[in-house]
Amino acid sequence: MEHFLHRFPELWQTDWLRRLVYSVCVFLIALLLTTVVRVAVRRLMRKNAGRNLRADTLSKLLISVSAFVVWFLAVMQILAVGLGVDVTSILAAAGVLGVAVGFGAQTLVRDVISGFFLLFENQFSVGERVTVDAFTGTVEELGLRSTKIRGDNGEILFLPNGTISKVVNLSRAAPPSSPND
Repeated sequence: MEHFLHRFPELWQTDWLRRLVYSVCVFLIALLLTTVVRVAVRRLMRKNAGRNLRADTLSKLLISVSAFVVWFLAVMQILAVGLGVDVTSILAAAGVLGVAVGFGAQTLVRDVISGFFLLFENQFSVGERVTVDAFTGTVEELGLRSTKIRGDNGEILFLPNGTISKVVNLSRAAPPSSPND
């Protein structure tokens, strides 16, 4: 044991041990950051949990996006410093792949962005009566990608959120004014 403690400064100066310690530290910091973000978002949204579909969806989205960003940066750091890999070519390839996927998935991206704004702007919620493109019914499901509306005769309309251009929310109509006003 004394021999090991005497040689510890030599071992620390070896490149592989520093890289290993650095990689473990980056991993633990990423784990800590994702946990802190998850707990913080859940605490902020706790009062609306389960009752408000919009708050639930936005909190899940925020947790997912933040976890993706943290882990992407952690992996790039571990590859670059911990393993000594040149990540510039990986980032360039990811950029080209992202552009290719973006062109191929334009409608999916449009649907998800539209769904995010439908939820964020609170245009309608599950259980409300709406009219979308001359179809009237009750919203049964509202997600980031699509919306499901049940008509008066029991028919179900599945709409990609990117195709929704006009919505009339019949549940939030102003009450009729009284003649005494």
